[in-house]
Amino acid sequence: MSDPINTGYARALLEMAQAEGVTGRVEEELFRLRELLKANPELLQFLKDPNVKAEGKRKALSDLFQGRVHPLVLSTLITLGDQDRAGRVLHVIEEFSAAAAAARQTVTGEITTAIALDDATVQRVAAELTKVTGKNVKLLQRVDPAILGGAIITVGEQIIDGSLRRKLDQIKDKLAQ
Repeated sequence: MSDPINTGYARALLEMAQAEGVTGRVEEELFRLRELLKANPELLQFLKDPNVKAEGKRKALSDLFQGRVHPLVLSTLITLGDQDRAGRVLHVIEEFSAAAAAARQTVTGEITTAIALDDATVQRVAAELTKVTGKNVKLLQRVDPAILGGAIITVGEQIIDGSLRRKLDQIKDKLAQ
């Protein structure tokens, strides 16, 4: 069940992004921000810390993200921090992603590869997934050298694991039998 506060922030951000014509950029930056926060839980803890004054959080966020993310993303982070709601940031990102996808009748997926793919390749994969799923698929790219090669594609509840790591694990399992 979605929280009306998180939904409110997400919808407000979506409406502003749509008005400025930057929805895709904001969605991409929020995806990267979510990955950053998951990889650095101490940053999220800092933002949630009630002992840190709002002014300190504002300065830290500006120092970290000014010029690196769209001003709408930064102002949303600052607003959440100012209102002692920084703990909601990951939920707001999820709500934004869902609302943006619903607004365009698309589904956002993720492609994880060992090395970065060029935009044309990502577009081709997204086009194929659009044909297969019957939905307009927008793919966000993530690089994870641990998969060694191939790709892991997640669209909605579906996961296609074509990673070299998985294939090697399957061969190892067969040899162990």
